[in-house]
Amino acid sequence: MWRSNATTLAMLIVLNLAMFTLGTTPWTVLGLICLAGALFLSFRQGMAFGHEACCILQTVARARDPQSPSYGQVDEKVQRRAWDVSTGVKGVLLSALIPYVAGCLYIVLSLLKAHPADVVMRLVSWVLALPFWPAMLPFSQTFDRLTGPVAAVLMISPFVLPLCTFAGYMQGPRLWAKSEKAMAEGKRRAKAKSRVGRKKSAPKAQRPEI
Repeated sequence: MWRSNATTLAMLIVLNLAMFTLGTTPWTVLGLICLAGALFLSFRQGMAFGHEACCILQTVARARDPQSPSYGQVDEKVQRRAWDVSTGVKGVLLSALIPYVAGCLYIVLSLLKAHPADVVMRLVSWVLALPFWPAMLPFSQTFDRLTGPVAAVLMISPFVLPLCTFAGYMQGPRLWAKSEKAMAEGKRRAKAKSRVGRKKSAPKAQRPEI
């Protein structure tokens, strides 16, 4: 999960670096559009992760059943990929770790007035939070010093994309149950059609000639 979030964040950073030079209004509009698309993409990716994890969970459950032919045939690495709420929470924390730590370091160094380290961390944290600055531009356009809105963006933004992915991940059991139901209904329809086909193809009994 964290790799997907890191890739999405890197893509947004590159796009916003390109849009940053267009001016405040174009950057605000295009940046918000890109951010909305990334949030939707993260949610959809989370749904895919959750569905796959539920499939693995079923495989693990069979491997733990002594009556199953696949008993004991799943290793620990695969078991860790099975669907679990704690797995999703860990993915959120891992995804947010680097941007959050960078933001915290900048805030601490800025409060301590530790020059020039605070300038370096300001640049790093600004870049990592770059995709979310368009949401703040209508309220504040100050990035060169630590303010309340800047601190809020630095503390909140690391969790936005991961939480969207987590929300999609939590849909896994529902999606898995839906797909299992669809497969069961498809099998029933196929059996019904095969029975109808056999009845139609049955030879007619010949009547004796008089």
